[in-house]
Amino acid sequence: MTLEENLSKCIDDKGIALTVVSRRTGISYMALYDSLKNKSKKRDIKGKELVKLCKFLDIDPMEFADKDLIEQ
Repeated sequence: MTLEENLSKCIDDKGIALTVVSRRTGISYMALYDSLKNKSKKRDIKGKELVKLCKFLDIDPMEFADKDLIEQ
């Protein structure tokens, strides 16, 4: 799974609406939607957005790190 797919799954698993995530993180709804839900856009999450999302979701960003890259 991609980073964006993993983030989307975490949000869905916690039952949090994307509008709530947007309001609480300050990330625009359309940016979140295009990155996490819109399959045709394929917008990558930006670094600052990842940090804000992980803080909001109470998740360590390293949980999303590619294990192969870390071991190199």
